[in-house]
Amino acid sequence: MLSVRLPETVERELTQYCAARKLSKSHVVQEALAEYLVAAKSTTPARAVPEPDLSFLAPDDPIRQFIGIAKDGMSTEELMRMTRGDDWNQP
Repeated sequence: MLSVRLPETVERELTQYCAARKLSKSHVVQEALAEYLVAAKSTTPARAVPEPDLSFLAPDDPIRQFIGIAKDGMSTEELMRMTRGDDWNQP
């Protein structure tokens, strides 16, 4: 057995929904929760990207600040078009 408190507006909408479709509140909530759990299982959680191993660099090496900054940035194609124009890769 489970009891759930709903905000008044949600409970009012649920009551109207159930009355219009001749369904019980329990049935609608059970179906909604089942769908929610199925959807939650199907979405794969994002994997954490491991930090790069920078042990080969000196602690004060200025290149450290630039490692990994482009992983979610623009592609090489986008950068080249931006700096050299649309025909950058033409013979």
